[in-house]
Formats: sequence, structure tokens, C-alpha cells
Amino acid sequence: MIRVSEPIFGRGLAGDLPSDILRNAIVFTMEIPWGIVQPSLACSPFQVRYVGGMELSSVEKFVESLPDFEVAIGVGGGTSIDTAKFAAWKRDKRLILIPTILSTDAPFTKAIGVRVDGRVRYLGEVYPDPLLIDFDILQKSPKKLNRSGAGDVLSIYTALWDWKLASEKSSERYDEMIANESKKILQALADKAEEICENTELGLKTLAMLFKEEVLLCEIFGSSRPEEGSEHYFAYCIEYLTKKKFLHGELIAFSVILTSLYQGQDASMIKNVVKRLGIEHSPEAIGITEKEVIDTLVYLPKYLEEEKQLLYGIYHHKPPTEKEARELLEKLKDIL
Repeated sequence: MIRVSEPIFGRGLAGDLPSDILRNAIVFTMEIPWGIVQPSLACSPFQVRYVGGMELSSVEKFVESLPDFEVAIGVGGGTSIDTAKFAAWKRDKRLILIPTILSTDAPFTKAIGVRVDGRVRYLGEVYPDPLLIDFDILQKSPKKLNRSGAGDVLSIYTALWDWKLASEKSSERYDEMIANESKKILQALADKAEEICENTELGLKTLAMLFKEEVLLCEIFGSSRPEEGSEHYFAYCIEYLTKKKFLHGELIAFSVILTSLYQGQDASMIKNVVKRLGIEHSPEAIGITEKEVIDTLVYLPKYLEEEKQLLYGIYHHKPPTEKEARELLEKLKDIL
């Protein structure tokens, strides 16, 4: 049965959580998001645990050390959300999610994003009951953290191109209906770019609904093919090589522009959408050096040989040489 997380939209939603739920709940969060949400709650939860990284061995030890609880509540961004999802999944408990930023589609996916030796892995299956999209909370957070989440929708642009390529070069199934619906999601993002940039209620609701629709299409198809492609592979690889922590949506937005240029698509068009969304996308702004871009492009063929679960895309089809990487970077400078 196809199932996705159903968001509840409104204001003051966190404050409506019953005290009996909170008294039996562990909140997984960080200091800043907890400072935003805590004053609105009816009472203090059973425990509050600040989260760290998502390396699987560390998260497993962390969750194993927890006392008994009835509800896992994720408050914050991707790491807080995924830690709460992991705890609910491993301990078979109810999950409630209160994202304070829409920086990723993690609240809407059933799988949990972890790291194994620094490499991205997805595991588990868990759904929130409920997923609260509280506009009061989201609008208290920095705008850039919310609008950057559009990167996980922008990736449709390069992912669909990869998918079409794979269907032509192999026997991989291409679903025209899913692809067309994905294009509609991308167009809806562009249509509401200014609302999303300004973090209006309409913009935030639009972004959340696009997350839901994108995840639904992936569930219908049976994989993340409609929205994840070589742009994510570049992002995974640069995180692995540099060990840096990036704002996910900003990194993906940059990767979409870079990868679309390598694919031969209209990178200027997608760059203009990124600009209208207000997402930082230059290497300097997101903390990437030119050398790191080149090193990542050159290392990608080896990375993709090792990460065999990643579906065929442009970097498989045309592994970048150092010369091609440098030429691509120069073309990118002209666009940015």
C-alpha cells in the first residue's frame, strides 16, 4: 500500500500537544530549535536529548542508551528529525515531528538518512503521527534555512535527465506519467519562488506540499529516481571527501546548476530559479573551494564504482577527467 506522511498545517499546533503525550515523550532536538518550540508547549516533556551527527554506530548507541519512553518527538531540522525517526523505528514507538525549518524533505520520507563511514545510507520505515507544519514556528527561524529546502525539489531537473539517459542506455524502466508529474512539481516551485523566498505562509505551505508530492511519486515508482540523480551523487561525494557539513539545500542547489551544465541542459534557466528562491548557490557562499569542486568531479568515477546502489547518470555515462572538470568550472563561473 502506498503511504506518505500527511502534514497538518496551522498556527499554534505545537502548543496543542496534550500534556499526557509530552510527559511520556523524549524530544530529540538542538539548542536553537528547542528554544523556539519549548515556550509554546503545554508542559515539559519526559526528557529532552540534544542530537549530534548521523553516523550509524553513534546513533545506534545513543538510542540504545535511552530510557523507556512512549513517544519520540523530533524538533528541528534534518538531524533532529532523522534521529527521532530512528529512535521511533528502533524502539517501535509513536513518532511526532515538529520541523522548525523546511531545509530538507526528511520529515516526509519514511526512510532514515544515516552515515556509514561517512557515506549516505537510508534505512528503516517510519511515519509521523502527526507531522505538524506550524507556521508560527517556521517563521521564527531564519528564512534561508527554510527556502534552502527547495534544493530537494530542484533536483528533479537533473534527476529526470539522468533517468531518461539511463532508459536509453540500458533496460531501466522510464515512466512518462511519473516524469510529467515531477515536471509539474518543478514548475509549481518556480511559480511560487518569491513566496518561498519570503517565507510567507503560502510559500511554506507550497514547499511542504511539494515535498509530499515528490515523495509520493517516488513511492509510487518504487525508488527515488524521479528526484535524485547525479546532483545528489556530487553532493554525497564532496561531503565524503571534505568531511564538511553543508546546508543540504544550498549544496544541492549548487550541484543542480553544476550537473545540469555537464548534462548540456539550460543551466542558466535553473540558476535563475535558484536566484529567485533566494538560495545561496555560489561555491564561495556555501563554503566550497574551486579545488574541492575539481577534486570531487575527478573522484566521482571511483566513488560511483564503490557506491553501486546509485542509479545510472551523467557522471557514470561520462566520467569527468581533470581537464573536463576544470573546463566545467570555468563554464560555471560564466553562469554564476
